[in-house]
Amino acid sequence: MKKNNLLFFVLLIALFTAIFSCKKSSSTDDTTEVVPANVFNGSINIYSKGNDTTLQRFLNGKYNTIKGNLVLSSSDVIDYKKYFVNLQMIKGSVTLYKIPNQDLSFLSALRSVLGNFQVSVCPELTTFSGVTSLDTIGSSLILERNPKFSSFNGLERVLKVASLTVSQNPMLGSFSGLQNITSMTGSLTVSQNPVLTSLIGLTALASIGGDLVVSENQNFSGFTGLANLVEVKGSLLLTSLPKMNSLANLTPVNDTITSVSIVDCSGLINLTGLQNIPCIKNNIYLVACNNLENLTGLAKIDTIRGGVTFSKLDKLNSFTGLHGVKYIKKDVRISECNNLVGIGGFTLLDSIGGGFLVQDNEKLANFIGFNRTKTIRGKIEILDNSSLRSLDGLENLKNGRSTLDIYYNNNLSGFCSIKALTLGGAAYIMQNKYNPTWAQIKAGDCSR
Repeated sequence: MKKNNLLFFVLLIALFTAIFSCKKSSSTDDTTEVVPANVFNGSINIYSKGNDTTLQRFLNGKYNTIKGNLVLSSSDVIDYKKYFVNLQMIKGSVTLYKIPNQDLSFLSALRSVLGNFQVSVCPELTTFSGVTSLDTIGSSLILERNPKFSSFNGLERVLKVASLTVSQNPMLGSFSGLQNITSMTGSLTVSQNPVLTSLIGLTALASIGGDLVVSENQNFSGFTGLANLVEVKGSLLLTSLPKMNSLANLTPVNDTITSVSIVDCSGLINLTGLQNIPCIKNNIYLVACNNLENLTGLAKIDTIRGGVTFSKLDKLNSFTGLHGVKYIKKDVRISECNNLVGIGGFTLLDSIGGGFLVQDNEKLANFIGFNRTKTIRGKIEILDNSSLRSLDGLENLKNGRSTLDIYYNNNLSGFCSIKALTLGGAAYIMQNKYNPTWAQIKAGDCSR
């Protein structure tokens, strides 16, 4: 009996030992990563010839993969091709900054970059020539401040990038080399490239997951090159493009755009090209487009879930193009549109969820064309309109949920069109040609 008890006790100890050993082994496996022999476990940062020992260690180890980043930031002449002859993958990002190389043939074996690929201030590079095997960029492609860069030739094998940022490249003429990219999960940003006239080279691009931003490209004339683009999931932001005269190549873009901002684009006459967008999820912002005559191109929009700003549009004569809009959720602001005589074009607009500001429009005589709007939930402000004589056109405005400010309209003497308006706040009427109290307007003593 004692012998059996002893045997049972020995077996029990063996069992606990095995369980503890397994747990320890499992814990060890979870915390210790085995790095393959061909992977350089870290980053390579080269700032001068003095870092050659790091490059030599990479070569001697016969590594073909860098686990971290590759940063080449030396203006010294270094024979990178000798050291990176076996380099095929970088699991982090690539940054090339001020290197004196005339091509990128030292990366000829590189197939994959899982992070960003950035080329900045490289004085002799003209293209991506030499990167003959690269087919994967996992994150962003960034090209900035390269004085001789003219195209993206060399990246023909790349099919997609997360985002593309192209800035301050004085000789960049096209996106040739990127013609096989079909999608971006992030934004496309193109700014301050003085000789760039179009987006030729982005022929296959069908989807932009973020914003489409084009700004301060003084010779940019339009979106030629984006014939297959059907969705922009962020905002359309166009700024300081004096020679852009058309948005026509954006016609296939559907209803994914969240907002439209066009500022200082004096070549635009209308917005033809945006006609397949039925809803703006945020704002429309049109400022300082001196030759914009109307809003033709926005006819399909029925809802604007943000606000609307129209300012410094010297030739705008009506809001034709917004005749399908029924509801604007936030503020409507109309200022310094000096060719407007009335507010024609808002044919179906029933209500405004925010405020309504009409300020400093020197030819505005009345509000004819605004006849369908019944409710404005925010503050109503009519200020500094020197030719305004009456509020005709506001007869159907029944509900003002906030205050009413009417100031500094030197020729305004007719207020009868708003006598049926019910206000949620106070009315402030001063410094006009005639300044009746709210009680006088409601009583019919509303014009002179």
